[in-house]
Amino acid sequence: MKAFFFGKKLNIAFSFLAVVAMWGAWLIAYYTVRNDYIVPSFTDTVVAIGKNFADGGFWAAFGGTLLRTLYSWAVAFAASLLTLCLGALSEKFRRFLAPLVSALRTLPTMAVTLMLLIWTSPRVAPTVVAFMMIFPLSYTQLYASFCAIDEKLLQMARIYKIGGADRLTKIYIPLLMPGVFAETGANISLTLKVMVSAEVLAGTFGSVGGLMYTASMYSRMDQMFALTIVMLAAGGLLEFAFGQLSRITDRWVLGRGQGRRA
Repeated sequence: MKAFFFGKKLNIAFSFLAVVAMWGAWLIAYYTVRNDYIVPSFTDTVVAIGKNFADGGFWAAFGGTLLRTLYSWAVAFAASLLTLCLGALSEKFRRFLAPLVSALRTLPTMAVTLMLLIWTSPRVAPTVVAFMMIFPLSYTQLYASFCAIDEKLLQMARIYKIGGADRLTKIYIPLLMPGVFAETGANISLTLKVMVSAEVLAGTFGSVGGLMYTASMYSRMDQMFALTIVMLAAGGLLEFAFGQLSRITDRWVLGRGQGRRA
């Protein structure tokens, strides 16, 4: 237990040092360049962050981006879980899906966004792009957890002729959940990053990416830095918050272990 808390404090200390180092690099760059159109001052950026927080339009844009992010991640996760369940029941389907997942994983984000802008709208395109980027990642992570399942359990299920539904609910899903919850926070944070990038390229109105695009058009580097810092903080908070889901599986596993000993 002492080692755990020591490791946690060490992680916090190094994270703080990393933030200080980045802040120091920013100050060095600012005083070296001395051009607000290239590197804004720290004070101007903080003022821009405060103005954004006091602006209802920013919160509407932030909420829109966040909702699209969560929606894209949820749909991608549900689709990857469904396809994995089908693949667990059918090896032929799993082999059929493998090249499709590989193709989605190598698609260039910019080209896909530009094509989707022709077929859809600036609001829809970023959502589809985020889904196409996150789905193969989620599926690959789920598939890796699936491959890590003890083969003896699967052999036992076949010997005792356990039905497909029971295998999914009593073997596959409980064993997959720890790995899924461990990666959820990082995946949502990555989805947010992809979403904002796609919104910038699409010029999505009423979004954080749209605000960044407007700031770049008027060379508002303080606003660009302010929005970037806010989204970095939002991604970090999302990753931390959803990362706590792993505690659910830890308690569940611990509870099962205590139940068995009893």
